[in-house]
Amino acid sequence: MAAQGFVTGKGEAMSDVRIRKYRRGDREAVLRITQESFDGFCIDANMEEHFGRIANTTWQQRKRDGIDYDLRRNRDNAFVAEMNGQVVGYICTRIYRDLATGHVANMAVAKDWQGHGIGKMLMRAALDHFRDCGMRYARIETLEQNYKGQQLYPAFGFKEIGRQIFYLREL
Repeated sequence: MAAQGFVTGKGEAMSDVRIRKYRRGDREAVLRITQESFDGFCIDANMEEHFGRIANTTWQQRKRDGIDYDLRRNRDNAFVAEMNGQVVGYICTRIYRDLATGHVANMAVAKDWQGHGIGKMLMRAALDHFRDCGMRYARIETLEQNYKGQQLYPAFGFKEIGRQIFYLREL
């Protein structure tokens, strides 16, 4: 899974982007990308905006902990985008064999590399992985304010099937 020598939409040539399986040594880079990439696209950020810190942690810490959980529990279903030896993006997936469904749990690209087609490469890798695992369906969710996701996911054939409303209150 490699793309070499292509030109990005921003006119910059990227010498080598490779999508590969996640390795334990990628953990800190993935968690750093998580903290910088989900501002405005994370339910925990929405909660914090309305209620302040939850359980004395920031939304970034909670999001990071969620990704770390996936990396520990679903390591074989996570992939990274690597350019010149540096992790610049990742995608965490889950396989639900009894439902024949692959689930894209989280995907992020480092801020400096957004808009270069890396998210598309990661999504292609995830969909290929689902097919290789014998899945019949692929699933992903996003928040209403994630305009990029609302453009990207339908471009990959995803169909909106419903909307969910999140509520939170203080006790």
